[in-house]
Amino acid sequence: MSRSIPAVMLALGLVVPAAAQTPSDVKDGTVAVIGENPGIRLVVKDGAPPATSVSFWRVVQSPAGAGHVCFVTSDIAGDGPTPDDVRVAYTDNEPLADYVALKLMTAFDKAYGEKPFPVKAARFERGGDTITAWKETIRAADATVELVWRDFYEPFVIESRAGVPHNPYTILSTFIPARAADVVINGQRAAGHATPRMRGSRQSSSAFLAFAETWLK
Repeated sequence: MSRSIPAVMLALGLVVPAAAQTPSDVKDGTVAVIGENPGIRLVVKDGAPPATSVSFWRVVQSPAGAGHVCFVTSDIAGDGPTPDDVRVAYTDNEPLADYVALKLMTAFDKAYGEKPFPVKAARFERGGDTITAWKETIRAADATVELVWRDFYEPFVIESRAGVPHNPYTILSTFIPARAADVVINGQRAAGHATPRMRGSRQSSSAFLAFAETWLK
């Protein structure tokens, strides 16, 4: 089988002139983060704002290093503002928590910068699978948080392009939506349920696993 002149030059270790190179599949941009970013949003009543919101990060590469961050906001009993409400960021890498909050999450929600989350040190454990249920456990000095995703829809790949609508990042991710999810804080299950939603033509949910995630800027 014959080969093109550029292919022969590459095989011989020679530099291929730019005009002779084939189009590249490499995406333009600087990698801001690589890892996983599952989420859970539970509503007490359909159409109401989430009573519990969780943004979980398992980072394998970033300018702030690797590690875990989990932002938890919960009206745990679903009874409105009370002293038992939770708003905290758990992490095993505090500079990473700052980086994710201030450089990434503020692109979508300014409150991450304007009203910083209290940060607490924690340990992180992963269990389960994407066939039956996926579980993340967070253990801090004063709390244990269990996150569970179950009853999955079909996975799909999503690309959110920079500038649509005001997103400065291109985000590539594999979603595995869950029909149901639990957030359990110190043994108490947060009120509410996950809700189905569409992403384009694919069935998704307010509770999802997001793996193989890369943010480009």
